Amino acid sequence: MRTPFGRQPSGARLERMQGSPRYRDGEFQNLHPILPGLKGGEMPSITDFLCPGGRRVPTSPLATLDPRGSWQHAPETGLRVTWLGHSTLLIELDGVRVLTDPLLRRRVVHLRRSTPAPAADANVDAVLISHGHHDHLDLPSLRKLPRSVPVVVPRGLGQLVRKQGFGDVREVLAGDELDVSGLRIRVSHAEHDPRRAGSSARAAPVGYALLGSSRVFFAGDTDVFPGLGDIATDLDLALVPIWGWGAKLGTGHLDPERAAEAVALLSPRVVVPIHWGTFRPLHNRARAGFLHDPVKEFAAAARERAPEVEVRVLAPGESLTLQP
Repeated sequence: MRTPFGRQPSGARLERMQGSPRYRDGEFQNLHPILPGLKGGEMPSITDFLCPGGRRVPTSPLATLDPRGSWQHAPETGLRVTWLGHSTLLIELDGVRVLTDPLLRRRVVHLRRSTPAPAADANVDAVLISHGHHDHLDLPSLRKLPRSVPVVVPRGLGQLVRKQGFGDVREVLAGDELDVSGLRIRVSHAEHDPRRAGSSARAAPVGYALLGSSRVFFAGDTDVFPGLGDIATDLDLALVPIWGWGAKLGTGHLDPERAAEAVALLSPRVVVPIHWGTFRPLHNRARAGFLHDPVKEFAAAARERAPEVEVRVLAPGESLTLQP
């Protein structure tokens, strides 16, 4: 006999529901509070979800460059950074090539890349993973790399990576230091969600300071936290997230204003904004305002909060070479 759709639970089924610690007052309760704007906010959730910001339309899509030509020659100054979109960067420092949070696909889970996927170079000396979210630890992207490449992950994610066939997986915690082909890397705290959707794995997110002839800080994904300004002194370059992949941000992220605050604390010579303008949910258009507006807001906020820091905005695939 077919069960009528929407029938109220009863009997053993109701007893199982009532036995759940999340079932109270006749309904299931969320583990976390509903974000403002998704219930009881200034606009209905469907409007907020489908038409954020009044459907602002930028004049042109974000350009994507092909960096493979420049990669054929080592950087003359010892430091070259190529932004491949989102939190994926190729950092070339003192002859060592490090790839961060590789996300090399057109689509991941419910997100679609807003610009063509850039070329990637598999000839790297190490991969640095900041945390376990699918837009930072993307296993199909990782499988595009040679299994001999060392992969550095927050403690708790090592087994996921080893299952992909990587033999040299190094699990780290904030405060650790390690050597990669002679380059010193310091692991820092990051203020972000430690969970990974669809997995029981839990790992405290981290950032990485690369300390050689130049000093580079890759923040991963984080909010401002006590001690952020003490991670490394005399930074030449900070790679700082300024947004995310949707019209709104959850906790544990930097928006343009707080990213500018982080830059003031870190006090680098140069900052490159990352984690913006690359991915969008499938229901959003490729010219949604949140893909373009945050970087303009960040540049303005950084000029006010940290006027001594040079802001360099890169297109996906574009490289920056710094003089010592």
